[in-house]
Amino acid sequence: MSGAEKLKEKIITEAEAQAKRLLEEARQRADTIIANGEREGTAKKDALLAQARIQAEERKRRALTIAGLDARKQILAAKEELIEDSFNQALARLQTLDREKYRELIFPMILAAAQRGDEELIVAPDQRDYFDAKFLGKVNEALRRRGKKGEIVLAGETRPLKGGFVLRAGEVELNNSFDSLLRMQRDLLEPAVAGMLFAD
Repeated sequence: MSGAEKLKEKIITEAEAQAKRLLEEARQRADTIIANGEREGTAKKDALLAQARIQAEERKRRALTIAGLDARKQILAAKEELIEDSFNQALARLQTLDREKYRELIFPMILAAAQRGDEELIVAPDQRDYFDAKFLGKVNEALRRRGKKGEIVLAGETRPLKGGFVLRAGEVELNNSFDSLLRMQRDLLEPAVAGMLFAD
């Protein structure tokens, strides 16, 4: 039984106990009235019991409805937290790829993002050495084969990116950082992630 189901069951049990308590209190009031006057007390007892039953049922119904809504809210919040955690873990795994796997991932991304082939690559300070002359030479050679200039260079500046790169041509920048790409694709990816996490 999940935490949300346990919470829902606890709320329902408390609501039923409260309804029983109300009914018992109503019975006690009715018994006191009976002691004061048999005929009048009987009529009042019946009226109070009927009213107490109606009130108890209404309170129980409301408590059950609220418990169901609270449980659904908590389940939804837990699912959203798990989805968020999944995206954060994916980003963390991308950031900790070893140099060669990282380059294998980045290489086609640069080729796809380069429009003219003479842009500047802006990267994170701790990944700057991943983009050495040999790697950039391979990128530029592939760009020339695609009919582009093949003059991509590493920018003098760095940025606190969570992996990936920014490609700059003059004043125009194309953000291909991992967190930016995940953020842009999140609406498309979230249903699939939720399906994997919460499949029955």
